[in-house]
Amino acid sequence: MPAIPMLFSNKFNVLLLWKCLCLLVVLVGCNPPGEPVKCSTKDSNCTVTNSYGMFPDRAICRAGNVAYPTSEQELVSIVSAATKSKRKMKVVTHFSHSIPKLVCPDGQDGLLVSTKNLNRVLKTDTEAMTMTVESGVTLRQLINEAAKAGLALPYAPYWWGLTIGGLLGTGAHGSSLWGKGSSVHDYVEEMRIVSPAKAEDGYAKVWVLNERDKDLDAAKVSLGVLGVISQVTFKLQPLFKRSITYVRKDDTDLGDEAVTFGKLHEFADIFWYPSQRKAIYRIDDRVPINVSGNGVYNFTPFRSTLSLVLALVRSSEETQESSGDAEGKCLNAKLVTSTLQSSAYGLTNNGISL
Repeated sequence: MPAIPMLFSNKFNVLLLWKCLCLLVVLVGCNPPGEPVKCSTKDSNCTVTNSYGMFPDRAICRAGNVAYPTSEQELVSIVSAATKSKRKMKVVTHFSHSIPKLVCPDGQDGLLVSTKNLNRVLKTDTEAMTMTVESGVTLRQLINEAAKAGLALPYAPYWWGLTIGGLLGTGAHGSSLWGKGSSVHDYVEEMRIVSPAKAEDGYAKVWVLNERDKDLDAAKVSLGVLGVISQVTFKLQPLFKRSITYVRKDDTDLGDEAVTFGKLHEFADIFWYPSQRKAIYRIDDRVPINVSGNGVYNFTPFRSTLSLVLALVRSSEETQESSGDAEGKCLNAKLVTSTLQSSAYGLTNNGISL
């Protein structure tokens, strides 16, 4: 008799998750995350969060003020004034995508410096294949503007709502073992950083670092502790397309194959599902721009999802955890992977799911 309620629970949970996943796959409308900084008075008495709406410990981060510079000159003035007043500063980006509390300043005495309005593409040199942008430019802006010039940033994270300053500071990357590697900062040629300085330097200084400076590597992935990134110059590559195929295999030889697979395909990636003893290999290679097809990679886990759907999925997971429903969790896991597979992992070619 005890098995009957458990069986019913499993079926119910699977059905519930299936409906939620179907909603996740078919929903295409979305909105960007809300403003991460909210102030009770104009730019004062503020709170800051991330694009998820909360930090892992559910704490509320407070700041005395927020500043929105629109140019490097304004940024220098803001850093100078805060340094002179001995205020702690933290940089916040347009969508504040970081999960940990890197953005939290010194409570009501702290200052947030937002790069929201430092959002311009300053220069594109098609002959040198370089592009200079302000640190608040999003990855989407960079990719689109580069494409207009017939150029491409070869490797990037999945979500293009990240800002250039944010993704550099946290070491964001794509997936590749080829060339310099898949980290975005590997394609930085020059950076301009505004840092606190001594009184004789006006309490703020602009550092210009290029490939001849040994400190550039440290500045590329600084977690914001060296100052505020003002401008970045990237070395780009000629525009290209990618050919992607997913292959599902047993994981018996995953350890032996991983490095070999990565060396065979420029943008290789592997999803590993140990509970199912399966691995999904993404065969992902560069192809010429004139190859037919117009592919779009709308990665399913990063799509907009209704709050109700998320709440239902979370409720189902908590019920399984509290009841020790291992069978139900395994069924749900298989349902997730089969749904991703049936939706081609978000890939379409000429508007048609593969």
